[in-house]
Amino acid sequence: MSKLQEASEKEATVRFTVDMSESLHRKLSMLAARTRRKKVDIVRMLLEDGLKDVEE
Repeated sequence: MSKLQEASEKEATVRFTVDMSESLHRKLSMLAARTRRKKVDIVRMLLEDGLKDVEE
């Protein structure tokens, strides 16, 4: 039952598209390969770090 409660308490997500240069995408891909992380996880981490001081 606790898993059902956790699922309902999760924050909703939104999807957005980002256009970037091929060279930036290549760097992101290389970082993902080197760290064995998904690109989306890296982008989320960078956004969270960059926005940590912004008030809601």
